[in-house]
Amino acid sequence: MVKLTIRYRDWVHCQVSGLTTDDLHNVYNGLRIFNPTARFQPLYKLGRWDGYINFFGLTGVTYTNLLPELFSKINLNQYEIEEIFPEDVLEDPDLGENIDENYMSDLTWYEGHRLAGQPIILEEHQVRCINAMIYQHRGLLEAATGAGKTLLSAALCRKVKPFGKVVLIVNGKDLCFQTADELKKFGCDTGVVGCGLREFGHDVSVCTWQTINSISKRSTDSLTKQELETLVDGVIAMIFDEVHCCKGNEVKKVAEQVFNKVPIRWGLTGTIPKQKIDYYNLVTAIGPILDENVQAKELQDKGFLSNCQVNCIRLKDDYKFFNWDDEKDYLASNKDRLAFMASLIAGIVQQQKNTLVLTDRIVTGETLDEMLHERGIDSIFLQGSVKSTKRFEEYKKFADEDNKCVIAIDKIASTGLNIPRLFNIVFIDYGKAFTKTIQSIGRGLRRASDKDFVTIYDISSTTKYSREHFNNRIHYYEDAQYPYQIMNIDKWK
Repeated sequence: MVKLTIRYRDWVHCQVSGLTTDDLHNVYNGLRIFNPTARFQPLYKLGRWDGYINFFGLTGVTYTNLLPELFSKINLNQYEIEEIFPEDVLEDPDLGENIDENYMSDLTWYEGHRLAGQPIILEEHQVRCINAMIYQHRGLLEAATGAGKTLLSAALCRKVKPFGKVVLIVNGKDLCFQTADELKKFGCDTGVVGCGLREFGHDVSVCTWQTINSISKRSTDSLTKQELETLVDGVIAMIFDEVHCCKGNEVKKVAEQVFNKVPIRWGLTGTIPKQKIDYYNLVTAIGPILDENVQAKELQDKGFLSNCQVNCIRLKDDYKFFNWDDEKDYLASNKDRLAFMASLIAGIVQQQKNTLVLTDRIVTGETLDEMLHERGIDSIFLQGSVKSTKRFEEYKKFADEDNKCVIAIDKIASTGLNIPRLFNIVFIDYGKAFTKTIQSIGRGLRRASDKDFVTIYDISSTTKYSREHFNNRIHYYEDAQYPYQIMNIDKWK
């Protein structure tokens, strides 16, 4: 028998020694993943980098969460395994028995919820997912919008409380305040760290990954070294909400450097990234995909989510461009095109109630806002420069107002926001990103007392790149089983 030693550095990193030469090279080659963005980087263009990311080094340095995959690539029968653990890493606690649907029933639904005043009874899919996470302390849960991820988080925080504190990490200020507000309603002692606040000393700290990594950025909201130590002290678990946003190197630092000694790490998302490199980044930092999941179709069939219809509006356009940048500038600023869209949106708002318009260009948002006001629509344009508290106030108005129209940059409004009384969503030239597309539809799937259906308007052109992006989105709609129809508009100028 060959001795195989696994020396754990923390809950993220480890080093494997003792592999035979053949196994060493098999594992090394098997855990090299090509990064598609390499094609745009100078080192790759100059031939100095092959574009691959190594998740296993020839010295045996790798990630704890990749050990099962490593074992699958070698003949384990020939090895005698020895594991060595460091003394300064927190012990992974036993979270106890599974929960049932009455786990949160000592609390009642908050005012404004469709079940306000009634005991909180967990749904079958929520119980199923919580128990899967109680059993597996490091993993990714795929749960569609409307599955109740904040309620899941609250239940998990309650389970973890006897053993230590929880840090719940979100992407962006808007989601930070919304999540903290809901957790408090679910009985969690919650504070916000970042976004101008330093509410330390609570059982649950909600913060953005930008705040945690800001210590090296020297921004106005940066945490000092002492503040970061205060945040980490006593933390036994971290929860990444909307974890699909956690695919870059900056976010990996959160799990791999700041909270590397924290044993419990769960990721929640409605969209697991399709790119292999993004998936591996999540697995190494947090854990593998859990066996349990909740798809949007399941929630729609059960009546927990609104049904939807995607109306694909394609504007015939014969203009040709040399590259995407030139085409994008044309699509974002052509006055005739924007005037047609403004008239269409005005009709939607007047006839079909509250509407969210999403675009990725500021010039498009500003022009549409101006044109909508000219057509009698009291719209508002929200972008990153608008304070998060102001954006949050505008989102909350959807609960009580009718015929409200918000135009927003997709980066601040396409993910995580809880806006039940949203009857229409309009995509303006929405690109080809899978995660953004599915997450954006999710903004409208939540049910309200007077709403069980949402209409999506996907506006694009027949120009080269817009057509290609639209074809990608059609595949996403088909995979998610969202019904759609295509309407070609020849005369719009």
